[in-house]
Amino acid sequence: SRDGGVDQGDYGLFQRCFSGSGIDQDDPSCELALLDDDTDVDHHDLSVFMRCMSGSQVPADVSCATQE
Repeated sequence: SRDGGVDQGDYGLFQRCFSGSGIDQDDPSCELALLDDDTDVDHHDLSVFMRCMSGSQVPADVSCATQE
């Protein structure tokens, strides 16, 4: 939701955009769900999302997407 926090509202978008491994997600409204270096929204993107989840109005760690 571009408020700096990663929360349930963001998960709703992620869930709607989940395409599965190897299935391109080309809906422009799903751009924010593409969290890794490919064009599908799958379990790899979910792992990034879970690392970044911070809660409502709680800023996410800016390096969460690059952590292993």
